[in-house]
Amino acid sequence: MADPTKALAAQGERKPRVLFHVTHFLHGGIETSLVSLITALDREGFEIGLTVTYPSEALETHFRARLPAGVKLQVLAPERWLSHCRQLKKARKLGPLGKIYEEVLLPPVRKPLMNRRFRQVLAQGYDVVVDYDMSLSRITGPLPVPMMGYQHFSVAHLERGHRRKLRKLRHQCRTDYAAVVMLTDSMLNDARALIPDVADKLVRLYNTIDLDSIRARANAPLDPSAQPAGPYIVSVGRLEESQKDFTTLLHAYAQLAKEGIDEDLVLVGDGASRPQLEALAASLGIADRVTFAGFQSNPHAWIRKSRLLAFSSKMEGLPNVLLEGLAVGQVVVSTDCPTGPREILDDGRAGLLVPVGDAAQLAAAIRRGLQDAALRESLLAHAATHIEQMGFRPTAEAFSVLADRLMRRAGVPTVAAATA
Repeated sequence: MADPTKALAAQGERKPRVLFHVTHFLHGGIETSLVSLITALDREGFEIGLTVTYPSEALETHFRARLPAGVKLQVLAPERWLSHCRQLKKARKLGPLGKIYEEVLLPPVRKPLMNRRFRQVLAQGYDVVVDYDMSLSRITGPLPVPMMGYQHFSVAHLERGHRRKLRKLRHQCRTDYAAVVMLTDSMLNDARALIPDVADKLVRLYNTIDLDSIRARANAPLDPSAQPAGPYIVSVGRLEESQKDFTTLLHAYAQLAKEGIDEDLVLVGDGASRPQLEALAASLGIADRVTFAGFQSNPHAWIRKSRLLAFSSKMEGLPNVLLEGLAVGQVVVSTDCPTGPREILDDGRAGLLVPVGDAAQLAAAIRRGLQDAALRESLLAHAATHIEQMGFRPTAEAFSVLADRLMRRAGVPTVAAATA
């Protein structure tokens, strides 16, 4: 399928201008997938802008340098009085007075200010807005140009105890967005069942994954001072137990350690739950076998050099780390949480799936993944084919087609208009 935006640029017309937005940059999958998508979009086909509500260390030390040079980046709330308490809250270090300031006094001032600043950026001539974490529409409401929302987490659970979040999602889909992207087929089916009246707005686009880049980075050496001395199991992710489930993984590893397993456990990532997880490892008697490696700029090398990738989570969308595990040829064991792992691991044929929160079954699957040579060979062979067939490479093209359709509906000049 021809890329309509590239064809438009080739005809000498103005490049379509797309403005992405995200709340902040942390060391997580949403931010990584955003940079991958922006990078994948053909520079000849789009002019890209990016607004970020809050500054962050991760943006300055890691992500800013990874953005293509032509991307126009603007932070909407760079001032300390607007962002500092928000950062403390995210790190779970906000005291009682700071909480009153952040949650009661500041919002009536900050929200209209962010709305005004964003609309000033939008007025620079952008044609489509991509609300990449579905936070922008809560600040701006409907915009004068088409807005696309990205839903990164399972929606199936919203009907059970999360009715307020479901009402917000329904409002956003009905009122604010011209299209809403779901990351997996199961997410798409769940969303259409929950919000059937906007089914025509819902589309499925996988995260953009640069398989070649991941494989090249996986071959880089590890820092000798950080590299484990012996074989190890690795788990990669932000240490946030509200979504992830490293607790179950530590309990599973404690069982394996009692059985005399040779491999240590390495947790790559950081987050607010790290102290409680370190305390749990100590209480289970495995502190000397578990390495908390913190954030690593190249997790792919850690995955490639491990003996197995273990992933334990309560809820996902399309977890990048599983895709990265398959891409570098690593055996994968994952909890079967909603959504993503089952689709990525092809119903267990490309990696082992276990129930969420079941430490005994997670331990058993890890043991099989480490010790059953025939199983390892079968999983790796299927994964090598499956990762190529999932269709990540055309994601940028599919995004281009969707953006072109939204612009056409809004009356923005497109290929069809230019050739009429």
